Amino acid sequence: MSKLTTETALRVATALSFALAIINHLLPPKAFAATQLLYDYHFGITRRGLAGEMINWFTSAPISVAEINTVSAVISLLGAGALYLFLSRDLRVGTAGYLLMILAFNSFAFASFVGNTGYLDALLLALALLGMAALSAASIPGLIARLLIVVVGVMIHENMLPYFATLMGLEIWLTTGHRRWALLRAGAPVIAGFLALIVIGLFAQNTPDQASAFTAYLQNKAGFTLDVTSTDVSGRSIGANFDLMSDMRHTKKYWGWVLFDGVPLAIMSLWLIWLNLRLLGARGGSLTALLVVGAIIAPLSLNIIAFDVVRFGVASVLVGFVTLALMCRQIDGAAARLQQTLTWPHALIVLILNANIFTMQINEGSGHVTQFPWIMLRQLQWLGP
Repeated sequence: MSKLTTETALRVATALSFALAIINHLLPPKAFAATQLLYDYHFGITRRGLAGEMINWFTSAPISVAEINTVSAVISLLGAGALYLFLSRDLRVGTAGYLLMILAFNSFAFASFVGNTGYLDALLLALALLGMAALSAASIPGLIARLLIVVVGVMIHENMLPYFATLMGLEIWLTTGHRRWALLRAGAPVIAGFLALIVIGLFAQNTPDQASAFTAYLQNKAGFTLDVTSTDVSGRSIGANFDLMSDMRHTKKYWGWVLFDGVPLAIMSLWLIWLNLRLLGARGGSLTALLVVGAIIAPLSLNIIAFDVVRFGVASVLVGFVTLALMCRQIDGAAARLQQTLTWPHALIVLILNANIFTMQINEGSGHVTQFPWIMLRQLQWLGP
């Protein structure tokens, strides 16, 4: 098979991998995700309220199931589509680049990302990738745009800070190199994210009484059944989260999540760290290597204060793939090293392992046990009961 024919086949395989992942896993949102999309600023600044405030512009109470399903699908497709476009832009570097994209879209992490339909994580990813694809990070307008995107992301969901602020800092570092103030510029997204989080923490409602009033308001706003645990999270402080996690770590259910969900995702993250460092090369520098590792493991830090092992592990894996694309764009010789490292046998082994691993949260929690074409029958749920 000629090189042109091989790359055409790989391009088709990449598109099919993405399309089938969407078809197999984009199902109507769970109640938790749907409830959080209702958060707004009715009572003032509220954690995770910006997205709901913007949704209010296009809907009126009570928000119907059809409306919330539409919003959920749009959010998830924005995140997944942004990832596809971002990787496609920087990984068209020969056979290995296409193999890497095929691995990304067939990974059990991407399946879980799509399967968490309507979760704000997808909107955060879309924002981060938009920020890194727009203006150059080496310019002042580009830096300001990235800082604003981090602040907006934290207002949508505080996970923006550990998920993608460090990643955007790495991208700035790779772009600016060793120019004056390069390290300060690279740390600016994290600083901006922390400041936004502090402001939200000072002004957001956190008392049980406020949370109770907020829950009553959301029940009147929704034309569907809420998940009250979502509003419990809204009224819980970070200190209370530490106490909750202390109790959770004594349960078998939590350690089941860690062992069967968290460990496979962490192993995938370790493989991505190894591959990124290979692309970086011996002359990349220890500080750059540290920033690469930090960007990939930063989402996992949330396991200290929260129990959503799958979402944090998924974010880590997706950051790993995005970082590989940044490497190919910014590091001389990275594309050639990718070609040398990610051989067909290597990619095939990783692909088989990913195809045979599934996170419990999706497989059991959301019932993603049917694959194409039978999943099409389950897709009828989008049309209502």
